Amino acid sequence: MVLVTLLVLAGGCGGLLQDPQEEANRAISQANEAIAEHNRHFERARSTYEEVKRRIEAGEDPTGEREEIRRARESLREARSRLREAREALSGVQELDVDPAVKRYARLLSEAMEAQLAAESRELDFYELLEEDPALEENRERALEILEEVGRGYERAERSYDEARELAESNPDVLRSGRQGG
Repeated sequence: MVLVTLLVLAGGCGGLLQDPQEEANRAISQANEAIAEHNRHFERARSTYEEVKRRIEAGEDPTGEREEIRRARESLREARSRLREAREALSGVQELDVDPAVKRYARLLSEAMEAQLAAESRELDFYELLEEDPALEENRERALEILEEVGRGYERAERSYDEARELAESNPDVLRSGRQGG
């Protein structure tokens, strides 16, 4: 799943002192940059994850993927770091005196990132399980359960991202829709 990000329009105040809308814009812009970096790392990890998942669900042995699994785990860890940066960038928007739609957008995007981080955490559990038992001789059922949890987590994240996108599209004077990253 590639994250879809949205940008806030500039507030139109050109004074020397930064107004709350400019601060919100900067926070969302920083979040978008971190999300774009997350997406690059996430896509690298995701291609391996999808192949290993397919093999497990088909009853095949993914042992030969050991080095790929290790690299995917490292890429996912890096992706999570970037997503945490994005979440942190948005953390102060709720305290700003800005349009409620901007606050709601930041909240929805933060909720989506929380769901994404939770799913990615379980995905890391999956990679660790594969490293311990590459053939899944003792952990096939556990691996399948983790895969189901990961899928549900990504679905929750996607719903929140979709809601944020819909909010932006329904508030064109406040929010401008755009795509960035992966």
